[in-house]
Amino acid sequence: MACHDRTLPSVAEDLALDEAFLIEADSGRGPALVRFWERSTHAIVLGASRRIREDVDVDACRADGVPIFRRSSGGGTVVIGPGALNVSVILPESAAPGLSAVDVAHRHVLDRMASAIRGLGRPVDVLGHGDLVLDDRKCAGSAQRRLRTWFLVHCSMLYNFDLDRMGRYLKPPGRQPEYRRGRPHHEFVTNLGLPRSQLVEVLGPSDAIGLDEGAGDDLAGPMTHLPGLLAGRFADTGWIERL
Repeated sequence: MACHDRTLPSVAEDLALDEAFLIEADSGRGPALVRFWERSTHAIVLGASRRIREDVDVDACRADGVPIFRRSSGGGTVVIGPGALNVSVILPESAAPGLSAVDVAHRHVLDRMASAIRGLGRPVDVLGHGDLVLDDRKCAGSAQRRLRTWFLVHCSMLYNFDLDRMGRYLKPPGRQPEYRRGRPHHEFVTNLGLPRSQLVEVLGPSDAIGLDEGAGDDLAGPMTHLPGLLAGRFADTGWIERL
């Protein structure tokens, strides 16, 4: 299983690279992997089927120069930036029994993440539609993307994030997990309060995901997909703003 801790020059490229890794793996040319990336400036990332005007305060984003992107996985809209660690996990359905089912696959990944973080002294649980929760407050959200026999789980993990950005840029979601109880963003989200280095260490392949760690930091194959993915989706305003 490969492990990457690499952030590309733009958000669009980071999102496209995750998709490229999944394409390579599903085509039999790439390994299972966990990837970490983190942006130095803030951005909005819509879920694949989310509507911009329903989720985002576009005027606030424009006023602050915060760009809006869209990922290939489902789930809700998130704010990313400094202090939000993006964790991308790509696995085959054959990695464990039952992973052909979306909910089982999602739980398989998140349960292992939660267990690893609990080992650092944070009593994290998995609740809602794929959230990691600390003291009844959300510290990470997740989404899934599937191809033929492989799947990608995106997780945006708050460890030292400016939480006020949530309420400034995001509207209250229409679909809310029961445990949220109608709370506004500033009362619902929290930081893990752990160093990034510790999270990367415990969420690496051999600890969190349950496959043996192996060599592999070859980007040659995935990078061949980036021009087409950027032009057709991740850097294309028409695709990003289609909903």
